[in-house]
Amino acid sequence: MMFLAWAAAVLRRSRIPGLIGLVLCCALSVSAAKLGSGRFDMEQLKRIRADHWSVVGKNIILRGNVYLPLGDIEVYAHQAVVNLESQDIEASGNVHLFQWGSASGSIPPGKATQLMAASDAEVTITGVSGDIYGRKEIAVTAKYITNKMQMDRIVGNLRSGYFRFDKVQLSYSNFICRAESGERKPDGVITVTDAELSSCAYMESDNAHYSVAAKKMTFTPHNSGFYGVENIDTDIGDHSVFAVNGFVKVYGIPILWLPVFYKPKDESPGLFGMTWGSNSSWGYYFSAYRRFVLSDYPMLSVKLRADWYLLRGVGYGLDGEMLTESSRTEFFAYSIYDIRPFENDDYSRYLLRVPNGRFDFRVSNVTHITPRLDFRGVFEYASDYYFTRDFFYSHYANDPQPSTFAALEQQFDLMSASVYFRPRVNSFYTTVEKLPEVRLDVPRQQIFNTPFYYQGDLSAGYYRMKWIDFDFEPATRVPNDRLENYAAFRFDTTHFLYLPINLGWLNIVPRAGFKVTGYSKSSKTKVDEAELAMLFTAANPQYLGGRSLVNYDDKGGGKVRFAGELGVEVSTKIHNTWQNVRSNFLAIDGLRHVMRPYVNYTFISKPNVDRANLYYFDDVDRIQEENFFRIGVENRLQTRDSDHSIRNYLQMENYIDIHMGRQDGLSSIGNLCTILTFTPIRNLSIRSEFSIDAGNNNDDLEEVRRKGRSVGHPGLNVKWLNRWSLSISYKPISDVTLYLAYTYNRPYYARSAYSMGSTLTNIDAGSYFNNFFTDRSDQIRLGGTFPITPDRRTFMGTALSYDFIEGRWKDLSFTLKRRLHCWNVIAQLSFSRDDDASSGWETSFSIQAELVGLEAPMERCGAGSMLSSSGGGFGSGAHLL
Repeated sequence: MMFLAWAAAVLRRSRIPGLIGLVLCCALSVSAAKLGSGRFDMEQLKRIRADHWSVVGKNIILRGNVYLPLGDIEVYAHQAVVNLESQDIEASGNVHLFQWGSASGSIPPGKATQLMAASDAEVTITGVSGDIYGRKEIAVTAKYITNKMQMDRIVGNLRSGYFRFDKVQLSYSNFICRAESGERKPDGVITVTDAELSSCAYMESDNAHYSVAAKKMTFTPHNSGFYGVENIDTDIGDHSVFAVNGFVKVYGIPILWLPVFYKPKDESPGLFGMTWGSNSSWGYYFSAYRRFVLSDYPMLSVKLRADWYLLRGVGYGLDGEMLTESSRTEFFAYSIYDIRPFENDDYSRYLLRVPNGRFDFRVSNVTHITPRLDFRGVFEYASDYYFTRDFFYSHYANDPQPSTFAALEQQFDLMSASVYFRPRVNSFYTTVEKLPEVRLDVPRQQIFNTPFYYQGDLSAGYYRMKWIDFDFEPATRVPNDRLENYAAFRFDTTHFLYLPINLGWLNIVPRAGFKVTGYSKSSKTKVDEAELAMLFTAANPQYLGGRSLVNYDDKGGGKVRFAGELGVEVSTKIHNTWQNVRSNFLAIDGLRHVMRPYVNYTFISKPNVDRANLYYFDDVDRIQEENFFRIGVENRLQTRDSDHSIRNYLQMENYIDIHMGRQDGLSSIGNLCTILTFTPIRNLSIRSEFSIDAGNNNDDLEEVRRKGRSVGHPGLNVKWLNRWSLSISYKPISDVTLYLAYTYNRPYYARSAYSMGSTLTNIDAGSYFNNFFTDRSDQIRLGGTFPITPDRRTFMGTALSYDFIEGRWKDLSFTLKRRLHCWNVIAQLSFSRDDDASSGWETSFSIQAELVGLEAPMERCGAGSMLSSSGGGFGSGAHLL
């Protein structure tokens, strides 16, 4: 015991933990970490093993099966020698260093079995649990090797920080490096010779799929201004890699000479990807990206893109983000010299120019200036109207006409204030400019200790309608075919009082309020609903029909419009509970039914100014007389979730509007609408929305014509149905997903149902006061994904859609996804048809590969996302090696 105490003191003074940290610095990690335990305790000292111990002068010598436990690090060697005076150190003979991480959590039994079979993981079962679905889960704690390092010999000095090592192999985080020899200088720079670097796990068996090799590689830390081991920077993931005269190898065969190779400080998986494919618009194409992390704080990452299109040319760009504790900035820039700008569509027939030099630049920012003051802003500038439609269709589908704006929003205890500025940047968009708009909003709140509540808002700004600027004149000129811009200063304020009355089982909330809107200018020429709709139709660059327009003028002078509202909402709640209703299959643990019938009456007086004379900027300008009852019922069927929280098992709202009189030829009975979400059994979710023409306002549908002849009314032909959408998603077993989506729309009118002081559900998207829907569609889409190999690393996906009106399949796609040990590979084959009934199938395909790096045992078993990690473990973002 005296010898053990003396040895412990010697080992503490010799800074062997510092040695290990220094050796591990050579591991060239791709993520930062802190060296955990820096000192021995007696328990660790007792665990040191060696066949022979001896002390010769100032040297401590360990020989034969040397084992040193250092916190989450384990070191093995044939022998190790430390000089206590000079602090020279030497370890030799099959030197191995292992870092262990740990994770814990609950996973399904199948995942637990896979994890327990992993050769590099120790798994301890800590319990068994179940949920309301009847599924069993295994609570486990997993300990596994995250990083490792092996070498023949390492020699150096603890005081100076200089080390040399021979025949080293580093397996860590996402990369593996092998080198014949190397050295670490006192300034922290590491140089290796005859080195090979890869993120392919097969490098360990000298059979890497790909690698970068060079005679000499230099690893430089982000801050090398230190000497010795006392100040060693253990954020070893911040090393960059530089090499000259290197080669890219595939299966060990050099295929590409690299005069210079540079890897910045390390990034997470997903740092590189490429896609190869073909479609009718681009021809054959190849796309690649590389992501760089330029700064840790502020966190700044950039993804560089380079694309080649056979029919379009070469494109390049970048996108990225910058994060701080109080802000988020995203940016995107892309450019291409498009040699065939009309390949996607015959844009030359339309009224906008499409240049060869095409680009898009976008930057957005959200900054929390103070806990209550926020800034939000977006700036986007593009070359033409169709750029995102041609090259980034997902962006176009989300926002066909993006706007540029800047806003400051301040939250107070009783109100909020904002300043909003929106100019038009791109002349090919129609934009309502706000230069600027100032707004105050007061949410509903009690007036002192009275029974009354108040809600109000105030806005003021200079508004300008900037219609699209066409590059070409219409082929057919007609009188009054130009869109005329208009502008005015507008002041708008709304004030409402509420008096909630609770009669026990009945809630009554009468309301009274008014809206005053002032305009610095108005129009003497009246622009009714149809004429306003025609202005927006003419602003569509692909509209080529006649366009005789009625524009606003500026001869109406200033106007002040007043509109008052009286209303009342009456509702009650009816509920019942069944505590003993339970079903694992139906995922029910008790049931509660809550039904809330309501009636909401709204009367808006006829405004004193005809809306046809007021400039249109938004719905505020279109307010008209309203007199209707909204009758509805909300149903919620609830059950307990696994954590005893309340979960909506079924939720449904039905409503119908009863108007006091006809308007614009429409019945006084509005549409009967339903919104439904339902989870009837485990892993099955259903959502449906439909609108029924309860007022019998629809005419018969026109007959469909195909190839010049009438085919009657294919598909759903129900006069009383305006629209119906249905989506079903089902996971019958793990990793298998099936879905079905059906949409039906017919041309129909919907009467406005608007309240200035009450929120009303609105199933019909768009303006409250211009609800005429012209689209006609009747389509079904179905598909699914499922594993096709026993290891559940290869998945097949399929999707197809059928158009009942056209009487044919529209789209068909097959997707194959395989998770390799260091890549995600996705292959897709698609067939599609356009709206031309005579067109055939259009074929496209793509093969996409993304570098993902090495995997921890939990990732290989598909259980990583279910476990929480600690130490240097998976998911923590902190690895020692």
